[in-house]
Amino acid sequence: MRFDYEGFHVDCRSRHDQDGLYYAQAHITKAPAKGNGHPERHESGDIDAFDNDSDAIACARAWAIDWCSEHAA
Repeated sequence: MRFDYEGFHVDCRSRHDQDGLYYAQAHITKAPAKGNGHPERHESGDIDAFDNDSDAIACARAWAIDWCSEHAA
């Protein structure tokens, strides 16, 4: 699931592991400020584990929205 929120581009995913669980993950990018040629990037790592993909994606989305709200300039 990809979306934009408060100036950030968010890509929420799940990682299906050998243990059968789906791990929520979020990748967040913010375009560079003027004069700075590098985008700001943040990778959540594994946030939490779920029995299905849709719950993992929903968790990653909620986590990413909170993170973006805290780091919005």
